[in-house]
Amino acid sequence: MEDVAGNVSVNRLAVVPVAVNFRRDVINITENFLLTKMPELQHLAVNAATPLEQYLFISRSIRAANEKTLLALKTKSADAMLWSGPFIHMPRAAERARFGDFRTYMYQAQKIDEQTHMGLDLASLTRADIPAANDGLVVFAEFLGIYGNVVVVDHGQGLMSLYSHMSQIGVSVGNAVQKGQILGQTGTTGLALGDHLHFGILMQGLEVQPLEWLDPKWIRDNIVGRMKMPATPAR
Repeated sequence: MEDVAGNVSVNRLAVVPVAVNFRRDVINITENFLLTKMPELQHLAVNAATPLEQYLFISRSIRAANEKTLLALKTKSADAMLWSGPFIHMPRAAERARFGDFRTYMYQAQKIDEQTHMGLDLASLTRADIPAANDGLVVFAEFLGIYGNVVVVDHGQGLMSLYSHMSQIGVSVGNAVQKGQILGQTGTTGLALGDHLHFGILMQGLEVQPLEWLDPKWIRDNIVGRMKMPATPAR
């Protein structure tokens, strides 16, 4: 990093792989879900003949394409660190699914798909306000396949936060946002089974464990402490 006097320092962050047993979940895809959700998304699977075929194409092929779109956002990250302090949790929201949950999808008692959940699902009131988890710049604000309506905020140096399944987007690309500023409202867009926020943290375009960035102690020990800078820089 570079200070105001032009002095440049390089910090190394140690990466230690740790074996983790992630949770497993079984999700039943109902006929009612297919008949109500696929009309919203069928433009993504125009060659699929049935709602089930549409769902599977979207869950597999569109998901892969969406991940490539998120990966490409790393080129839009600012060189400077734009954030300060721990990231904030959506208020009064219960955790419904976590990063790394391995999901088996069933339809009429048959396994039809398997996917790994790559974010943190937070449920509150219907159309609850979504605050920016930290300061940054909006680099994406539009519909994105399985994620539905999405906002991605860049926090600099390859770090971004992702907010998806939104019913309404209240910011635009290029907007500077502050921690706590409302980005929009929760919803059911994309492949959401109910109203909630899928919150993710991207590092160089790849989703990583978001719970760490919501933990003040983890931020202090692993980021701030190693960079030898105050937890909350003076503005």
